[in-house]
Amino acid sequence: MSNTAAIRDQVEAISVQEISRTAAPPLVILGTTEDVRAGSVLLHAIAGWPESAHFRSKQYGAWKILTGVNGFEVEQRLSEAGWHFFFIVPATSSGSLSSDHNKAVRRGLKKILSKTEAQNFNALEIVEITTKRLLGLFYVKIIAHPRQVKVSPFLRNLNPYHSTRNVWDFKQALRRRARIGRTAKGI
Repeated sequence: MSNTAAIRDQVEAISVQEISRTAAPPLVILGTTEDVRAGSVLLHAIAGWPESAHFRSKQYGAWKILTGVNGFEVEQRLSEAGWHFFFIVPATSSGSLSSDHNKAVRRGLKKILSKTEAQNFNALEIVEITTKRLLGLFYVKIIAHPRQVKVSPFLRNLNPYHSTRNVWDFKQALRRRARIGRTAKGI
């Protein structure tokens, strides 16, 4: 049964790629649900990282599972290279129900990866995976924090056309409040 689950994981993880006839196909190590555990870091395949920070990884669809490292080690290596690994505070969670444990993990992981992509983040750190079994069904809940790998120290790119207003001009705010107060009282 675990053999067929591993084959299903591999089939689901293979992405369609055009390979030229002259070039040799690249060696791709496919990740399975056994590779995903609390502390795992997943990076989007299009996310770049510095050449000096070497990570072993396994391909899982459009994402790469970094093997042998946790979020702290990834952050440490990236900061040594001058890159930033942002930690996003509100954790995202997803749950899935299935009769097969691996299928439930795959579904939960697929949901949480799509949530991370929808928020435009390129990395994910899994915090907790809980499994409950009731009446022959597996319920898997995955809690993870989205993360962002960037060279820039800013999480989002700054808009060069944005002009700031004097939000913190307290004298003007007090004058406006005094004017509003007088008109409201009928003076």
